[in-house]
Amino acid sequence: MTTPDLLLSDFAVISFTEICTASGLSAEEFEELIELGTCEPCRQEGGERFFPASTIELARAARHLSTDFDLPLAGVALVLAYRDRIRELEERLRELEFRLPTGLRD
Repeated sequence: MTTPDLLLSDFAVISFTEICTASGLSAEEFEELIELGTCEPCRQEGGERFFPASTIELARAARHLSTDFDLPLAGVALVLAYRDRIRELEERLRELEFRLPTGLRD
């Protein structure tokens, strides 16, 4: 993870409305993704929910999957969960491969 990614994902927050605007999802679609557990607010002030700014990328990916592949949002949530799991496993594999002696790599 690069420093800009770290700053964007871990420190910046964005409102529910701003995510909908930036991603192209309707408020109802984004609300459904929240209900499906795809994303969750990191804080709430008054009636407004705020999310990590990295949620924009997730919401855009959800919109693309939904429109490009005509997937229902429940299917989109599943694809995104598998994508995240694959990324985690690939990172873990890279870490384990790094620990191998040089002669045993690839």
